[in-house]
Formats: sequence, structure tokens, C-alpha cells
Amino acid sequence: MKTFKAYLKKEIIESVRQYKYLIILIGVILFAIVDPVILKLLPEILKNKIPGDLSSLIQIDRKAAVQNYIKDLSQISLLIVTLTLMSTLSDEISSQKLIFPYSKGCNLSAVVISKILHHSAILSIFVISGFAINYYYATTLFNKNVITFDKILISSLLMSLYFVFIVTLLIFFSSILKRGIIAAISVLVVHVVSAILMNVDSISKFIPYNLILTANSFNTDDIFTTVLSVVLYCIILSILTVKMINKSELI
Repeated sequence: MKTFKAYLKKEIIESVRQYKYLIILIGVILFAIVDPVILKLLPEILKNKIPGDLSSLIQIDRKAAVQNYIKDLSQISLLIVTLTLMSTLSDEISSQKLIFPYSKGCNLSAVVISKILHHSAILSIFVISGFAINYYYATTLFNKNVITFDKILISSLLMSLYFVFIVTLLIFFSSILKRGIIAAISVLVVHVVSAILMNVDSISKFIPYNLILTANSFNTDDIFTTVLSVVLYCIILSILTVKMINKSELI
């Protein structure tokens, strides 16, 4: 427990010093505000460039505004988060910063858990806040296709869980590859491959990317299997990360 508290405090201090909170906050919250505004202004922007009535060509409502934000979360925001957190564990392993605390009896399991829980909690707070802000602006700017806030909340939780998976996967790759940029690229490759595999119906429910599609559709009828699978993936990846760190530090 002492190791967990110590490294949790360390993560918070380092995140503040390295402006990680600020970068992630901008990467997640900015689109929550900008997307609805741009969508509202889009017909006016294109009015002088496209002849005719744009209202029949561009159908924008509350649901579309939120879905556009989800798309940006799963693309641009995910890239920002991955690049910001890519060196969370790899730097400590490559520079052998864990050797001294390990020799003093430091619990490496607590080190891994503190990193995963810290970044997962911060991302979840930012993502849920981003959805709430986006919903406010979408509700203010658009009247058609009303969507209830409870569906928005569920979608925000699903997206938060996906980011938790991304964080866990990133830390796992960091423990293996020991290079932050390579770990980040590996995570992005998994993200893209997962999107492609969603075309295979027999395994789609077990693929983490299904969380994004479900959040985007606001239909959670068959999401339990995916949620359970992602939670299990995170637990397994955390255990494997601890084993890889123990192995690397003892060699």
C-alpha cells in the first residue's frame, strides 16, 4: 500500500510538471466545444461555395453533433493521449530507475496498478466531462433529433472504458518494447486492426473497438459481453506487465 501511494503521488507530480494533464485536457475537451460550433457554422461557411439549398444536403442535429465528437475522441484525442502517455513506464525501465526501489522491497505490482489507475481515472474524468460539455453545446445549438442525457452518460462510460484499455495496453507494450514511441505505434496499430476486425461478426462482441461503435449508436442492448471482455483484457494485461517488469529488473 505504501508503494502504491508513493507512486501515485509521483505520477501526479510528474503529470503536473510535464503538463500531461493540460495536454490531455485540451485534446479531449477542446473538441467537445469546437465540434458543435463548427457544425452549426458549416452551412454558412459553405453557402457561398455550393449553390442551392444546403439544408437538404447537410443534415445536422444533436445526435450528429455528439457522434462527431465521439469520432474525434476515437481518432485525434486517442492519438494525443497515446503520444502523451507513451513514456509512462518505458522511460523508467530503460533508464533502470526501478532497480533501486525494487532492491528496497518495492512492490512492482503496486507500481503498475498506480500508473494504470491514475491515468485511467484522469482520462475517465476528462472524457465524461467532455461528453457533458458537448451535450450542453449540442442541445443549445441544435433542436432536432433530441437525445436524452442518460444515453450520453452511458456512451461516455463506454468511451472511458475504451481509454482505460488503451492505457493498460500502452503500459503493457512499454514493459515489453521499452521504447515509448514504439509502444505508442503498437497501440495505434491494435486500434486500427480492431476496427477492421469488427467486420467479422463471430468475434465482434469480444473486440474492444465495439465499445466505440456502441457508444456512437447509443444502443447498448448487446454490450455486456464486450464490457466483460475488455475488463478481462485489462486484468490480464496488468498481470503480464508486472511479470515483464519483474523479469527485466532481475536480469
